[in-house]
Amino acid sequence: MTKLTTFSTLLLLVLASSSLRAQDGNDPKPALEPAKTEEAADNKAQQLAADAHQAAEARFSTLLTGATLVGNFTIDSDGPVDPTQLLKPDRYELATVNKVKDDVWLFVYVHKGVPIPLTMKVLWAGTTPVLTLDEFTIAGMGTYSARLMFHDDRYAGTWKHGKKGGLMFGKIETAEFKKQLLTNPPTRVPPSKQSELESKEDN
Repeated sequence: MTKLTTFSTLLLLVLASSSLRAQDGNDPKPALEPAKTEEAADNKAQQLAADAHQAAEARFSTLLTGATLVGNFTIDSDGPVDPTQLLKPDRYELATVNKVKDDVWLFVYVHKGVPIPLTMKVLWAGTTPVLTLDEFTIAGMGTYSARLMFHDDRYAGTWKHGKKGGLMFGKIETAEFKKQLLTNPPTRVPPSKQSELESKEDN
C-alpha cells in the first residue's frame, strides 16, 4: 500500500468519526425517567388535594359562623318509648367557627346570651367535616362524647353524656338564611283565615 493510499484511508476514518460525533451531539435529550414522571404526577395530585381541603375548610367556617343548629335529639332506651316523646327539640347558636391549626377548631357557642369558646376537634371524611368529641368537658354542663357530621345545610350524628346517649340531627340556619328571614319574614295567616283555607281544601 502506498503512502498516499494509507493517508487517504486515515483521512476518511477521521472524517467518519467526526461525523458520528456530530450526529451524537444533535440527538434530542432523553425523556424524563419514569420515576421522575410519577413523582411529578404525585406532587400535582397532592397539591390538588390540599387545595380542595383548604377550600372545604373555608366553606365550613363560613357555613357555621353566625349560624344556628335547629333540630331534635333522642335518648336511647331499653324499654318501649312513647312515639310522641321520642324527639326532643334541640338548638345551638354559634357566633364564630374558625380553624386554629391542624384538626383543632375554635367554636364560640352562645349559651343563654353568653359566648363560650370551645376548642374542639374536626376530622374529615373527604370534604365532609365531622365534629369529634371524646370525653370533652364543658364547664358547668358536663362531659360529652359525640360524632356530628355536617353536609350542605344539615347536620346529623350521635351524642353521649354519662350513661345517656342517642341521636341528634337537624337543619343549619346560616347567617345568610337568618338575614333573609329578617328582610322577608314569612307571612303569618290569621287563625280565622287559616280555617277558611282548610275548609276550601277539604271541599
